[in-house]
Amino acid sequence: MASSAATLALIILLLTPITLAGDLHGFRGTLTRIHQLSPGKYSDAARRDSHRIAFLSRATADGKATTNSSVSFQALLENREGGYNMNLSIGTPPLTFPVLADTGSDLIWTQCAPCTKCFPQPTPPFQPASSSTFSKLPCTSSFCKSMPSSVRTCNATGCVYNNFTYGSGYTAGYLATETLKVGDAASFPKVVFGCSTVNGMDNLTSCLRSDSAAGESPILFGSLAKLTEGNVQSTPLLKNPAVPLSPFYYVNLTGITVGSTDLPITSSTFGFAQTGPGGGTIVDSGTTLTLLAKDGYAMVKQAFLSQMANVTAVNGTRFGADLCFDTGGGDLPVPRLVLRFAGGAEYAVPTYFAAAEVDSQGRVTVACLTMLPAMDDQPITIIGNVMQMDMHLLYDLDGEMFSFAPADCAKV
Repeated sequence: MASSAATLALIILLLTPITLAGDLHGFRGTLTRIHQLSPGKYSDAARRDSHRIAFLSRATADGKATTNSSVSFQALLENREGGYNMNLSIGTPPLTFPVLADTGSDLIWTQCAPCTKCFPQPTPPFQPASSSTFSKLPCTSSFCKSMPSSVRTCNATGCVYNNFTYGSGYTAGYLATETLKVGDAASFPKVVFGCSTVNGMDNLTSCLRSDSAAGESPILFGSLAKLTEGNVQSTPLLKNPAVPLSPFYYVNLTGITVGSTDLPITSSTFGFAQTGPGGGTIVDSGTTLTLLAKDGYAMVKQAFLSQMANVTAVNGTRFGADLCFDTGGGDLPVPRLVLRFAGGAEYAVPTYFAAAEVDSQGRVTVACLTMLPAMDDQPITIIGNVMQMDMHLLYDLDGEMFSFAPADCAKV
């Protein structure tokens, strides 16, 4: 297994359309979790999430994060701060990179030689001159023209992008096409990607199985991307009305049930801002914890406190959490949590409390809710990857539907 720093090598477009030559058949890849949410690591997860949440909030609030749905270059570079990685091969002969698989970003890019300013990575930067299938993208290309004019220039290199910012840094380079291979698929020719020669970052450190599962998670594309489990639920994928070309996977979160209590959620609690961009609910594989708009989170927290009044609450600050309970070294009885979506879909959340502290015998002594409240200036709601564990998720882009069902991911 490559070190998690190797995920810096490339950010992959995941589950959004890629322009490919020829017929796209079903194929399979493998996801490996980068960070375990183990006891004592809650604050690390919250720190990693904070960079990403700041970016996602800006991207949904200022309306400037997207262009064309196939090629949008307001990228989020995560310094080992994503959720899962997978292998991808680029070029002829192929060079294999561990990459960050991310539903919250839609830029495919890698560091290219010669590199003016690049961060260290375990694998060498991609060598365009060594690949027989590499080709620079001309400025007349529709992909080039789809880029924001504020960051697009043309010179002898071809179609150049400058200073695309993200959660913890920036990238600049030029567009090109290359042959890519994901998982067990045949190679896909002439995929547009960013050949980055200048990169900087502020902090250079860095269907989903649960943390307790000692294995990998499958990711299925094309004709293999089907839900065959029972109790499949579906809800429409939405477009942000203020940013219609946003790459994020928006859903309409209409209600939450804690135990037997239906919370008084309204259309404005987790919905889009009434005026201008902002708000909304997205499903994101790269954010660990779940972030709820402040008013909605307050309802959820109060419901858990009320229904767990016989359990001692613990200050979660030192764990990077908000709501924690003393388990007494035993099982923590928690009310059932269900998210409700437009169209009647009900998402019975499998994992929403996690161990934050253990004793010398390995018994869990403190468990925390894997949710945090959004800040006033970051009203977006994000369904993070912990709450996606042990679920089979389907992003049907043609049908514009998000579907899900409980699953044993080891058997998919």
